[in-house]
Amino acid sequence: MGTGMGMSMGMGMSMDPHAIRVFGAVHRYHQGPGAIGLAGEVAASLGRQPLLVADEIVHGLVFDTAAAACRRHDLDLRWVAVRGDVTRAAVQRLVAEARVGGRQPDVVLAAGGGKGVDTGKAVSRELGARLVVLPTSASNDGPCSKAFVYYDDAHRMASVEFLPRNPDAVLVDTNLLVQAPRALLVSGIGDALCKLYEGEQTRNNGGLNLFGGAGTIAAQQISVACDRVIREDAVEGLEALAAARPTPAFERLTEALVLLSGLAFENSGLSLAHSLTRGLPLAEGSETTLHGFHVGYGLLVQFILEQRSPDFMARQLAFHRAVGLAVNLAGLGVHDTGAATIRRIADGTMASPHLKHFQRPLSAADFENAMQRLEQLTA
Repeated sequence: MGTGMGMSMGMGMSMDPHAIRVFGAVHRYHQGPGAIGLAGEVAASLGRQPLLVADEIVHGLVFDTAAAACRRHDLDLRWVAVRGDVTRAAVQRLVAEARVGGRQPDVVLAAGGGKGVDTGKAVSRELGARLVVLPTSASNDGPCSKAFVYYDDAHRMASVEFLPRNPDAVLVDTNLLVQAPRALLVSGIGDALCKLYEGEQTRNNGGLNLFGGAGTIAAQQISVACDRVIREDAVEGLEALAAARPTPAFERLTEALVLLSGLAFENSGLSLAHSLTRGLPLAEGSETTLHGFHVGYGLLVQFILEQRSPDFMARQLAFHRAVGLAVNLAGLGVHDTGAATIRRIADGTMASPHLKHFQRPLSAADFENAMQRLEQLTA
């Protein structure tokens, strides 16, 4: 512990000595079988007019349990249906629907995967309401975060937005999450696996976190724990999906993917692994894979650009294969993995704001060479 702490303090010395350290977090986190049954108690502590924001499928999964929990606290849970991408027009439609009859919801329950949760976040901001997140899969690190994404009508990312504060509560019902498709859990693993390594690059190169401050020892240690739990429990945790019953390994893995990963990325910052998600959508076929698969691939590219040893790379590739993450472009569904496609991905990656969080300036050619090297390693 003494050595690790010394390294952490040493990393801090490379930052602006006047930077203020900042740490932010979700107010309450509840995880376990049946956690959605706490929805009424949690909502009642925040307001009197709860609103569920979810698509029709998620409504079928959570509404009856959440509504019954709300009734036990004399609350009437209403629902507005999410349809399609998180666009500004869609959010305004839901806000108008929520206010029908002169009602003013004061607590939003944002339920589902990435789109459902992000839509609920946007609606809560527009309404000025408190926010409770009910994720139905561990596919990404968004539930505990104050960030969400708007898309345009062509399904392209339009902007990254922020709530005035992190969610008031997150309820992670592992009875639900263990029934989600395997690909969603693998995506969550890919999204979380990068947090230690992107955070290290951000800290080592004077970067700020998503709260606009320098990182803390707490954030660094959370990143270490996140990486350790994933590597120890991911394979066994994935096995729980076969019986659709949460196991201790599944519970630990879920906490790493939802809570630890969320705290790590907001409080540490992002680097190259997430930068590749700007370029990868430009490759035909990649739209068939989830965000976390793109990030997992991006982490391998980051390792190559960090000039990691052959033994290190062999271990990373073995772990990716063990959990089902892509190790090359074909694994992401990319049809043409030739030089022109790789150049297009590299050019798109250069638009990322996170490139400055790296140990040296990079060009598109650097990314091209690294991706070509990865293709050779995994041929």
